[in-house]
Amino acid sequence: MKNYLKVVLAGLMFTPSAFAISIDWTGTYRFEYTEIDRPSLSSIKQRKSYGLNTLNLGAKIVASDGFNIVSRFDVFPNQNPAYRNSNVGALYGGGLPRSPSADADGSRTNTLSQNQESSIVRVSQLYLNVNQENGSLLVGRAPVHFGLGMTYNAGLNPFDHWFSSRDLLAYKFIVDDFYFMPAFAKVYSGDAQQGNEINDQILNFEYNNKETGALIGLWHQTRKSSDQSNDTVEPGTPKFSGTKQSAFSTQTVNFVLGRSWEKFGFKVEASFLTGETGVYTAGEEIKVNAYGIASEFYFPNPESKWDFKLRAGMASGDDPTTTQYEGYQFNRNYDVAMLLFNHRLGKRDFLTTNLIKDTTNLDVGNSVDDEAIGNTMYLSPTVNYQWNDKVDVRNTLTYAQLMVNGTNALDFQKDLGLEWDLEVVYRPRERVQWINQFGLLLPGKAFKNGSEGLETGANVGLATKAAISF
Repeated sequence: MKNYLKVVLAGLMFTPSAFAISIDWTGTYRFEYTEIDRPSLSSIKQRKSYGLNTLNLGAKIVASDGFNIVSRFDVFPNQNPAYRNSNVGALYGGGLPRSPSADADGSRTNTLSQNQESSIVRVSQLYLNVNQENGSLLVGRAPVHFGLGMTYNAGLNPFDHWFSSRDLLAYKFIVDDFYFMPAFAKVYSGDAQQGNEINDQILNFEYNNKETGALIGLWHQTRKSSDQSNDTVEPGTPKFSGTKQSAFSTQTVNFVLGRSWEKFGFKVEASFLTGETGVYTAGEEIKVNAYGIASEFYFPNPESKWDFKLRAGMASGDDPTTTQYEGYQFNRNYDVAMLLFNHRLGKRDFLTTNLIKDTTNLDVGNSVDDEAIGNTMYLSPTVNYQWNDKVDVRNTLTYAQLMVNGTNALDFQKDLGLEWDLEVVYRPRERVQWINQFGLLLPGKAFKNGSEGLETGANVGLATKAAISF
């Protein structure tokens, strides 16, 4: 017995303390291939096809009871500057740097290469989470999500290409199904000098009763910059091509309401954006006054293989004849159709979303799915048929109209057209899914741009994508 105690004590004395720390790994591997036949909607199709390949790794270090250090690593991120801070993933077959260029020489040519260029790993999240009995502290770069994800979307779906995050200090007060979270976020800090920064002040309330399906939430965000840190000027966007003269200050207020029963449920989120940009055109400051509404209605039927879903919403568009900016853009993760509001289409900025896109180096023919819902009202019913326990077949029909004449065209027409999407979802095993998509868009007269009479040829899209989550 004495010898046994000696062995146990010796083991305790020489066991490394690191063994008391656990690391929980989660993640998703994703591959996608997409072909869009006619994104230009014209006889010069600008056809595009591309593959994307990426791995997201999440590490949660349990340092002590209630003390967690959370991080996320993006392996094979996209190297295009327009998508560098996204979850788009690396372009399949990206190749070596083209020669001649600043970072290549004649000895590295793709025609003679025998390997691919090495990729990098980016860190998109790193924060401390301290859990207490009735609260939770967040410090660091953390994901941000609210409601349906129409404005703030953390990219929780395995196929999401975008995410919302903040460098924040927040405390979540939790009482049963209700929480209240005040947060302070530093969006930008140019250097150590005080004043050269952009800050968010956030208040978030939410009641979420999962037993009754009741959901009520409020998000209130005030964003302010100093005169020095205001970088709102965008030369490619007419209203923001003026002169920066003062600070930037806006308020974003989102409401979400939801309820679910056995055979019916709904969620509705509304967002209102107001404020001053600090940019002056013709001696007048450009102010912001925009809104968006997204609603989802669910019709589950546990006794049938059929179920239905209806999505409807609207987003205000910028009217070029006013001195205000009225354009609202949904988060790009919020997809309604495969082609509409997901890929750039046509020859003009009909959705008034150029403010959030790279229009200098990218166009309809060489961009990925970086379009967003804007300047539109849409109606999109979906019928889902459960073929068996592994296969679902979904049919979605989307109709949309423009809200305002965003291109200032003569003989303006609102009709964006009708899109039919067919989707087959195969789940061979738990946490593994393979999705095949077909999309057909019959463009409306809005894409003609009024009296300009642009072509509006039908557009077809195909996509296959697979994800493994762990």
